[in-house]
Amino acid sequence: MDFSWLAWMFDQQWFYTGALLILVFPLVLIALGELIHHLPPEKKGWIAILRNIRHQIIPQLVFLLILTSVLDLDRTHIAVKVVETFLWIFVIHTSLAIVNELLFSSNMPADDWRARIPKLVLDFARAFLVLIGASLVLAYVWDLPLGKLLTALGVGSIVLGLALQDTLSALFSGFALLSSRQFRIGDWLALGDDRIGKVISMNWRSVTLLTRDEDVLIVPNSDLAKSTYTNFSHPYPRHMERLPFDFSFDDAPYKVKDALIEAALATPGILHDPPPAVALLSYDEFSVRHEVRYFIASYDDQPKIRDDFMSRIWYVAKRHGITFPTRAHEVVVARATPEAGGDQGIDPELLAAFSFLRRSRDQLEDIAASSELLEYGRGEVILEQGETSPALYLIVSGRAREIHRDNGGDTHVIDELDRGDFFGLASMIRDESSELSIVALTDMTVIAMPATVTHRLMDRFPDLAIEMENIIERRLRQLQRFDMRGRDDDATDNGGRKVVEMKTFMNK
Repeated sequence: MDFSWLAWMFDQQWFYTGALLILVFPLVLIALGELIHHLPPEKKGWIAILRNIRHQIIPQLVFLLILTSVLDLDRTHIAVKVVETFLWIFVIHTSLAIVNELLFSSNMPADDWRARIPKLVLDFARAFLVLIGASLVLAYVWDLPLGKLLTALGVGSIVLGLALQDTLSALFSGFALLSSRQFRIGDWLALGDDRIGKVISMNWRSVTLLTRDEDVLIVPNSDLAKSTYTNFSHPYPRHMERLPFDFSFDDAPYKVKDALIEAALATPGILHDPPPAVALLSYDEFSVRHEVRYFIASYDDQPKIRDDFMSRIWYVAKRHGITFPTRAHEVVVARATPEAGGDQGIDPELLAAFSFLRRSRDQLEDIAASSELLEYGRGEVILEQGETSPALYLIVSGRAREIHRDNGGDTHVIDELDRGDFFGLASMIRDESSELSIVALTDMTVIAMPATVTHRLMDRFPDLAIEMENIIERRLRQLQRFDMRGRDDDATDNGGRKVVEMKTFMNK
């Protein structure tokens, strides 16, 4: 059999050109498509590179091969030069993308030295390399003299520099700001005119801030470079707040300081280390001014923590008998309180609402004279687990939640207390640490009945003492189940949390 025609075909240039066009290029396109399809989403940088090769470089190679090998056009032909120019531009662009992905991948660790290089520096380096590549392409493809080309670029740069002085000033100011990394995306900045916002974007010309009012504030880089600004987030995210408060001359300074520190320590978000502090600033005409200084972990939560703390001040001041001053010309008319309550007593009718106290109605006035009416704000911890309750607390209004922390550190919602319920009984009777934390769900008014009064009451009514002891034992047995197993199989509330049926029996 004569195979001489095969030897003749392999000697022809069109054979290899046809093989490339008909077999090799389609197979490469199919392989690239499959590779792009199977790469995971976190490899998006490589996906973009492969798409550039598939949609830009290979089509230009096909066009160039058709022009030079099929149509047999000379390299000096204008069509060949145009296609070759686009081909080299796409090659340079893809090569820079490969280098960027290899050196500055988005998946690199945050503490890597490459992650600390500002994006603006990378953009400048990329633009410089593109200019160099473009110059080489023009010199190679279009046979332009490289020296004259660089001279033209230099003269053009001088003309553009004179025409765009303000723009270039902002550009280089942005380069200086971003390369120094004095702030980052997500940082809170306070400008010199007291405007505050979070950095949401940075570019060559400006920095964009989002204010607390959801307004967008665009600040030119040149303005930032010329002025001073405060960074609340970087490099130290911890932030100190200073809040002044005025109180009456009748309130002792250390009593006021203790009350303010108590409110600060009980406010979620205020750090305990370093601890909050209170300083007496001045004796003014109608009041004594104090300043509370506390730290928060992040400026993001500053408004919420500030509002929560200032709200708690009112409740703490009421419980400690601290008064906010009124101006000298104001006349305040106060309603007279019943004589039976005394200066620290309460209205006996409040006690009569509790069924277990009705059997001692003749002693209600004595109990009222020794008890105290306290107010708590939503979210305040009235009794902390591990503390000894100083009194029996009777709920006059509002709702609270009983929370138990087991030996494993998990917290469990035990019950919700409402008007007419009470708490602090077991800890007060046995003079032991409380097994529960009581947290106010709403604003609450409670009666604090001292331990001495409660003991006197039980001495007079032994059946009441037995009833209280039974309740204590029942609650302790339920709590032990949490400590032994960390859960309770008897009941689950709508949120999926384990709840123990420990409703109060005194008011039934």
